[in-house]
Order: sequence, then structure tokens, then C-alpha cells
Amino acid sequence: MHNPFSEQRGKPRRPQRVASEIMRMMPDLIRRHVKLPEDIFVSIVGVEVSPDLGVAKIYFSVIGDDENRQSKKAEKLLNTKRGILRKEIASRMVMRQHPELKFVADHTSANAARIEQLLDQIKHENKGSEPTDL
Repeated sequence: MHNPFSEQRGKPRRPQRVASEIMRMMPDLIRRHVKLPEDIFVSIVGVEVSPDLGVAKIYFSVIGDDENRQSKKAEKLLNTKRGILRKEIASRMVMRQHPELKFVADHTSANAARIEQLLDQIKHENKGSEPTDL
């Protein structure tokens, strides 16, 4: 019989459950409590909670024209509002202690897009050239 939690053996499940709940709540909380500029669209891509439940790292990505500049701006705004966001989480989750929030920009999708662009460029440059033996 397959155990759906087998790959998570040895890891405490409570931090994972807390992370999952924070991830579920965060988009709505950000929409309600953080005034982001209209040109910045934030997407929560992951939440990591420390084993002692003391810190929650919330990873986000930004969709836009200048993602690097926008992600820095969004990270600053989100981290200035982390107190009110933590208070809102505390009002919705029954826990003795609620984790400190830390927002971290995740550039994985931007890096993946850049790699894809470079691979396409190499493919285009190599078009028409003779194959080489490796």
C-alpha cells in the first residue's frame, strides 16, 4: 500500500501544515492589507516554516516588465507590512506562537525564462551549421 507521506518521513509535519495554511491565506491577506503599485503583480510560490515554528519564509515572484526592480520594491513593501499580516494570521490560526514572517523574492521563473531565451538563441545561431562530432 502506498503511503502518501513516505517521502516526508523524518520531517516534522506540523511546520508543513502551518506553511500550507499560510500559503493558502497569504494572497487574500496581501490583497487586503498591502498597497502594491498597479504595475506589480505578486504571486506566492512557496512557504517554508522553521521546525520550531518561529520563522516563516514566504517566497514570491513578480510578473512584469522590470521584474528585478519590481521584486525589490515588492519585497520592501511586503516586509514593512509583515506585522499586520502576522496579526491577521494569528487571528485565523489557533497556535501558541505565530511565526515571524519574512518575504523573499524568488527569481526561479525569471532565471528559467532567461535560460530558455539563451537556449533558443544558441539553437538559432547553430541553425545551418554542420553538426560536430563529440
